[in-house]
Amino acid sequence: MDYTIFLDIIGTVAFSLSGYILAAKARYDILGIMVISFMSAFGGGVVRDLLTNRIPFIFHETYPIDIVVVTVIVAYILKLHKHTKLTDNWVFNISDSIGLSIFAITGASVGMEANLNLAGVVFLSFLTAVGGGIIRDVIMNKVPFVLTNDFYGTIAIILGFCMWLTKHFFTLNAITITLLLLVGIFMRLLAIKYKWKLPKLI
Repeated sequence: MDYTIFLDIIGTVAFSLSGYILAAKARYDILGIMVISFMSAFGGGVVRDLLTNRIPFIFHETYPIDIVVVTVIVAYILKLHKHTKLTDNWVFNISDSIGLSIFAITGASVGMEANLNLAGVVFLSFLTAVGGGIIRDVIMNKVPFVLTNDFYGTIAIILGFCMWLTKHFFTLNAITITLLLLVGIFMRLLAIKYKWKLPKLI
């Protein structure tokens, strides 16, 4: 299996699981839980593809949808939504960090394939990584988490900029992409450990 597909699967599991937990805790029915889980996992990617005139990936590949369905079923069987500290678990944090980083890099790659400028590449990187969470929170009538808390969306912006910079001034290949992925994961884990936050206006 290609390692990027493996990482994509990890990210999809993490994001769909976060959607499941939030929806289950809000006491949504099974349809609501599935909608929120799908939005968390694929919302950003679908919007990104529509903006770049691409057929959304989940419309011609079935395994991402299967992953979300299996994740929700397993999470329900294990009653994971009853474990209030699940999102503090190091396994969840690592998988979420991988998902954030790989989706940010994927978004930047799509932007560069579409010959977008720096702003477009960074925007698609951000959108792909956190767009699903924003859509999820809006549907659930919540202020999007990425706009108020944690050093989260900033990592996607940094990765998008680094992808553009690497392509135009260095060499963008499997090695440099892997290094950027590791940098993104490392930054996210440091942000969790040391509770990094952007400054707020007083």
